[in-house]
Amino acid sequence: MRRSLLLTISTLCLALLLAAPAAVLAHPHGDEPILFGIAPQQEPEKVRAMWAPFFRYLEREVGHPFAFETASTIEEFQKRVLEGRYDIWWGNPLTYIQVSKRLGYQAIARDTTRIAGLLVTLKVDGAKSPKDLLGKKIAYSAPDAIGGTLLVQALLAREGVAPDQVESIYTGSHDEVYRSVIEGKAAAGGGVPRSFNALAAEQREKLVVLARTEEVAPQAFAVHPRLYRSVVTKIQRAMLKLNWAPEGKDILSSIQYKEIVVSNDFDYDIHRDVAQRLKIPF
Repeated sequence: MRRSLLLTISTLCLALLLAAPAAVLAHPHGDEPILFGIAPQQEPEKVRAMWAPFFRYLEREVGHPFAFETASTIEEFQKRVLEGRYDIWWGNPLTYIQVSKRLGYQAIARDTTRIAGLLVTLKVDGAKSPKDLLGKKIAYSAPDAIGGTLLVQALLAREGVAPDQVESIYTGSHDEVYRSVIEGKAAAGGGVPRSFNALAAEQREKLVVLARTEEVAPQAFAVHPRLYRSVVTKIQRAMLKLNWAPEGKDILSSIQYKEIVVSNDFDYDIHRDVAQRLKIPF
């Protein structure tokens, strides 16, 4: 009987050992969803609606559940990224160069369309040139947003409008920036083409792009080192497959992507150059 019991225990142990790799290779948190953070360039509910088809597709292709999360403001979202909350996230490239150094996040994919900052004002009775903004209020989403803030501020400085010659206000999202301009709370605002093009037509028609900045590499999909390489590879392959999958065109369109390509840390050296030029630590 003792021999039979020992055999039973041995069999159970062997079964557990054989099952363990499958569980371990899935996700460091077992069957828990992979937490995916998306920066709130627009209002959270709008962001959720835009990205919902992408996450449904990703779950099916990767074979693991994903949990979507954004935040009420860009600053709050970036704080969570800097804390290492997300298994994978998409957002500000400046935040990426900070967390790649501090926490080991690695870029795995990006859009082919490069990002630029937009300086927008009212179409009727708005500023006619950047110099008209001297002494005025300018709205930005967050102090360290690369496209809608830092690139726009650098552009203004080159036009003779230094940051200390205007009153900067921070709204938490690009949608709120545009709303502030439309409602007369700011003479101009900083945004990016992605969020500007996502505005409702009746809002966008009230605004005009006063200036456009230089272009830099776009937001990266970046993964935390705690995610297993096998899972990261599946996620990356699923993203690239969107370029030719039957439903891919519609999904890419919903998140305002042209095409997804493989990315790596070297793509963001230009952002390190911008940060050094503006004396921003990373």
